[in-house]
Amino acid sequence: MLFRWNTKCKSLLCFNTTVVSVEYNPYYREVNSKRKPWKKAVNEIMEKFSEYEQRQILGSKEKLQEFKQVKDIEEIFSSIREKYSIRKYVDLFGKMSLKSDISMDIKKMLDEIKNKQKLTKNKIKVGELNNEIIKFLEEKGIPVHTKEIYLNHKGLSHLARNTKKQRGAGLSEEDILMIPEIIKFPSAIFIEDVKDKLNLLYCDNKTKKCIKIVVDTKFVYKGEKLTLIKTAGYINSSDMNNPNFKLIFGDWEF
Repeated sequence: MLFRWNTKCKSLLCFNTTVVSVEYNPYYREVNSKRKPWKKAVNEIMEKFSEYEQRQILGSKEKLQEFKQVKDIEEIFSSIREKYSIRKYVDLFGKMSLKSDISMDIKKMLDEIKNKQKLTKNKIKVGELNNEIIKFLEEKGIPVHTKEIYLNHKGLSHLARNTKKQRGAGLSEEDILMIPEIIKFPSAIFIEDVKDKLNLLYCDNKTKKCIKIVVDTKFVYKGEKLTLIKTAGYINSSDMNNPNFKLIFGDWEF
């Protein structure tokens, strides 16, 4: 699915490319036939999306803030049009809608764990290390077992367990399903510069709560070598202001 803002008829267009390329405007009748004021109609349309989806549609958290401060949405889209005239849904969400294969796999495994059912899979590929990170780790002499990043049932059980949620660190199901998107588009990546750990810390500060995902590139279990997510949870932004955490990618406000 693709998103584009149509300034000619002033509407958000969605293009369904699954079977046939069809222009579809779900809000056209609502916006035009009732002859609502333009800004009121835009606000009603945007309210149908979550804050996360609004941010993705507008391009950034800053652009969403401009919109909330009553900046005209056409001005916002004009400012990003050259670079983002049409943006793929899969690029915006990093395959994080429940319709995506990765999210469906995570959701299925999570349900199987909760219901104590036999697991369909024991691990899921949720992303990949980029070449810059691999080069950095190799220069540091840190093993990289696989470029692919996996989440297994043990790690998923750990990050979703009730005891972790009770102390405010355990991720909600919605944020668990965001893990592939955070791996693909992290706000920042740190290295846990402690000799017996040397984990990668993928961090996100674009959601209501900051999220940290711990990735071990040198995990070994019963002879199988993987790059694996060990755990994940909510953090305070200031928690990353730790002498053992070295920022290697992105920006972070401590």
